[in-house]
Amino acid sequence: MSDRLFFPAILKALIIVSLFTFVNLPSTTSAQSKIKYTKPPQPRNAWSVGLNYGENGFGPFASYFVPVGKTTDLTFNLSFSGVTDAREIERYDIFGNSVTIDKINRVFMMPFSIGIRKELFKEEIEGGFIPVINLGISPTLVLTNPYDKSFFKAIPFTQSHFAAGAYGGLGVNFTQSDNISMNISLNYYYLPIIGDGVQSLQNNTITNVGGMQLAFGVNFLR
Repeated sequence: MSDRLFFPAILKALIIVSLFTFVNLPSTTSAQSKIKYTKPPQPRNAWSVGLNYGENGFGPFASYFVPVGKTTDLTFNLSFSGVTDAREIERYDIFGNSVTIDKINRVFMMPFSIGIRKELFKEEIEGGFIPVINLGISPTLVLTNPYDKSFFKAIPFTQSHFAAGAYGGLGVNFTQSDNISMNISLNYYYLPIIGDGVQSLQNNTITNVGGMQLAFGVNFLR
């Protein structure tokens, strides 16, 4: 092949390669950009502990989460708290001891809640705040023992009762790190007692141990 034919062939090949590179450069850059700025998946809750503050009393809780969807968990929650009657009046004797007028029983409850927890707008919201919605059922063990005995002496006289109902509410998660997040939720529980109810005060019957509950929890992430 002569030099006249050789160099035009090389030039033609270079032009074809340059055009091919130019045409494919935007799509390559776009793909790299998408990979570079893809939002990493946030870790999901495994379990949590915290405190419930309710209309009837306050106490600790522990929860366990089982993922059933991309933003949905099946939740198991066990809590324990005292139950007070809104009509209780507390007084102090001359020695500074607390006395509740007409109180005949200490009342405690232990709800075991099974429900669904759904994270809202997780893909759209930037940052660590994620709103959540909760709902489920809550069979509850209710315990009573006589108030006129000291706390430990009254334990052998404890009687069991049961309540069953449902709950629902809203909350927010705030991610602190890859391992821990904080959770605040406000839930309403409807927990009617099965049977005749229980008495904290003489001649006053408690038929529902539910109500509003504000929960503060620490979530341990996967």
